Amino acid sequence: MKEYLISCMLFVCLGVNAQNQLPIMKLIGNFGYEYQEGTVSVFYPDGSQQTSLTAKIKWRGGSTNTDGKHKRNYKIKFDEDQQFFGMRNDNNWILDAGQADVFRLRNRIATELWNDFATKPYYSAQEPKALSGVRGQVVEVYLNNEYRGIYCLTECMDRKQMKLKKFDKDGTIHGVLWKSTGYSSSLMNIVPDCFDNSQPMMDVFEAKYPEVGDDLPETDYSLLWNAINFVVNSSDADFINHVEEYFDILVVLDYYLFINVLGAIDNTGKNMYWAVYDKQTNKKVTLAVWDLDLTVGSPTLKQYNTDFASPTFPILDPFNLVTRLKKLNVNNFNQKVTERYSELRKTFFSPENLISRYQNYYDILKLSHAAEREESKWSEDSDIYGHIINFDNEINYISNWIELRIDFLDHQFNYNNTLSIHKIHNINNNQIIYNLNGQRENKKQLYKSKIYIINGKKYLY
Repeated sequence: MKEYLISCMLFVCLGVNAQNQLPIMKLIGNFGYEYQEGTVSVFYPDGSQQTSLTAKIKWRGGSTNTDGKHKRNYKIKFDEDQQFFGMRNDNNWILDAGQADVFRLRNRIATELWNDFATKPYYSAQEPKALSGVRGQVVEVYLNNEYRGIYCLTECMDRKQMKLKKFDKDGTIHGVLWKSTGYSSSLMNIVPDCFDNSQPMMDVFEAKYPEVGDDLPETDYSLLWNAINFVVNSSDADFINHVEEYFDILVVLDYYLFINVLGAIDNTGKNMYWAVYDKQTNKKVTLAVWDLDLTVGSPTLKQYNTDFASPTFPILDPFNLVTRLKKLNVNNFNQKVTERYSELRKTFFSPENLISRYQNYYDILKLSHAAEREESKWSEDSDIYGHIINFDNEINYISNWIELRIDFLDHQFNYNNTLSIHKIHNINNNQIIYNLNGQRENKKQLYKSKIYIINGKKYLY
């Protein structure tokens, strides 16, 4: 009864109707770089709770986990398996802060897009429940009764998520999983130095399964090393004839389109998972997505290079594998790219579909008033390079960016589409108007017979 009253008080303090509430997670404990004991409680909008769940909790992430960061990401290991929001039953969970993202949900939305459209891995007939992206739920977090803002509770990307085969009791390895933590050999332009299976890393690749020491005395980098070596050193004839023995090409093709639609500049080799289902039967590697917060023109990209945030940023080849597939047009790869883009352009890649994904979450954040709490808590923080968080401005920016990006890609991928152009009759004072270069326009200086973007749609003035 006490916990129920606490949850009610929390929702009352947030000032929202029960039907519009986001779930709340409360973390109790003192956490840092190493796991510390703590408790987690979850309060659902319907009044139900999972309270005082014991767990080990720590900060997590790469650049998001350095000194001076404020809105921390958390890794949570419960003492027992827990299930939340219809996701998997497991003891390992992540609280993603969207730390560098002024919309906070770019990673979540991009991952959901991938989960919805991407070709299933080559072994999906044996493992129909295999996922190459994690599921998640938007929540609001309190840490020791201090409001910490909008988070996403997500599953972990691991062997269980991808349904890779376990190693045998005698140590025989079957499924293998690696995470790319940087560039270097992940771009497949160079081959890693001779690998050591007793080490947790091979160049920028971290062994996630089997893990050295935790799972087995040694892991296995051989198939990943062989695949990269094949891309770098095979002759054109060998590449054409054998590349499909090394890589899950249909998934690679979808990934190529995916990162270009979203402008995922930080996912061209880095921030990916590579996996083998069962090395005893098939050496082919497939991929899974991860860490997609620097997408859709994220303002954070402007700290590195303004061009990276542009909706007309040039086509990205995520790694040398794709470059060679295109150059040699392996098994009509280029035609398949065009056909697949055309297919997806009518559905998942239409501007309306893409914008609606961001708009739906925007509506949730506004209706629950989480947006204004996040703006008040974190605007101008150094985590976001001093940017102001303004969800109204950001949804207009995202909508405009998507419209311009898809228009750009339509030309790049030879998509024949006649876009409907609406006529501007009246200009609402609240509307933000952009030109086709993505620049904001003065409403008093619009030109007749010129096309503008309003809320992600083209209008003729």
